[in-house]
Amino acid sequence: STQKNNNTSTRINSLHLHLRSRQPVISFLHLLPLALDFDYSTLSMDDPYEPDLISDLPLSIMESILTLLPIRDAVKTSILSSKWRYRWASIQQLVFNDRCVDNEKPNCQSDLANFITHCLLLHNAPIHKFKLCTTQLQRCPDIDQWILFLSRRDIKELFVELYGEEEWFRAPASLFSCSKLTHLELSRCELDPPSSLKGFSFLRVLSLQQVSAAPEVIENLIANSPLLEKLSLSYFDSLELSISAPNLKILYLDGEFREINLVNAPLLVDITVALY
Repeated sequence: STQKNNNTSTRINSLHLHLRSRQPVISFLHLLPLALDFDYSTLSMDDPYEPDLISDLPLSIMESILTLLPIRDAVKTSILSSKWRYRWASIQQLVFNDRCVDNEKPNCQSDLANFITHCLLLHNAPIHKFKLCTTQLQRCPDIDQWILFLSRRDIKELFVELYGEEEWFRAPASLFSCSKLTHLELSRCELDPPSSLKGFSFLRVLSLQQVSAAPEVIENLIANSPLLEKLSLSYFDSLELSISAPNLKILYLDGEFREINLVNAPLLVDITVALY
C-alpha cells in the first residue's frame, strides 16, 4: 500500500511539469483519476510551503477540466481542495447516463435518480445543456420535476433519450415552458402539448425519434418554431405531415410516411429520406 501511494504521489507530482506544457488540461485529465483515488492521509506535511498547483490552477482551466469530465468524476473533484469544492456546480453542461452509478447494484435505478436530483439541487448557475440518456428511468416520476427545474434555468439544449422495454415517457407540460431552447431531441416519448403552446421562438434543431404524437401536434410545433434550421423525424409509422418552416435547411426522414408536403421551406438544401 505504501509502495502504491509512493508511486501515485510521484506521478501526481509530475503534474508540476505538465502544467507548464501547452496542453495543461489534457495532461491534468490523464492524472486526475490518480488524484481522485489517492489516499491523502499518507502525504508528508514536512514542507507546508510547497505550492498547491491543483488549487492554484486558473479558473478558466478548472472550468475546462470540469466540462470535459463525465459528471460522476466532476462531482468527485470536490475532494481535491477547498477551491475545487462544489466548483462543478457551476458547469453549464450536464450529461447523465447509466455510467453515473454502479449498474450491478439492485437499486441502481433509484441511485441514478437520486444522483441526478442531488446534482440539480446543488447546481448554482445557468444550465445551457442537459442530456439524459439511460435505459433505467422510463417510469421515473422525477423526470417531470427535473424538466420543470430546467425550464427555470434558461435551458438551451435538452436531450431526453430513454431506452428499454418499459412504457414510453410522457413529456410534461413544463417542457413547453423552456422558452430559450435552441436544440431539442426526444426519443421514445409521448408528446401532447397544451393547447396554449406557442412553439419555441429560438429553436434551431429539432429531433424526434419514436415519438408518439398526433400529426397536427408535430405540424404546429414545427410551424411555431420560426428559426428552425434542422429537422429530424425517425421511426414514425404512417405519418402524413405538412411542413412549414421558412428557415429549414436540413431535413432527415426515417420511417413509414404516407405523405410529406413541403408547404413552405424555401431554404431547404439537404434532404435525406429513408423509407421502410
